[in-house]
Amino acid sequence: MKTIIKILIAAAVINAVARGFLAASSYYELKDDTQQAVTFGGESPTDQIQNQILESAEKLNLPVDPDSVEVTRAGLRTTAAVEYTQPVEFFPNYTYPVDFRFTVEALVVQGAGAVVRH
Repeated sequence: MKTIIKILIAAAVINAVARGFLAASSYYELKDDTQQAVTFGGESPTDQIQNQILESAEKLNLPVDPDSVEVTRAGLRTTAAVEYTQPVEFFPNYTYPVDFRFTVEALVVQGAGAVVRH
């Protein structure tokens, strides 16, 4: 009986870790896609960059609202800030809302491409 309880506890922990890893993996993939959109979109309008970020979030099945993506440009510096809340089912039938947010920026140097800044 003790062995079965230990196995169930281990399975619950492994499940929680796996689901947390999947949520974190999607977060970092969206952050990377956002960094690329900002870095290589130096000449693109900010609304086009915002649309790229939203498309990437949709492909990753992330609940990113258009109002929670802010892309700004100040001179040669482009910045994107993204935030969203993703429900993660760490334990069967128990969903916990996890808040994710990040900001990335890139500086375009005329004639030399983009310089990435974190």
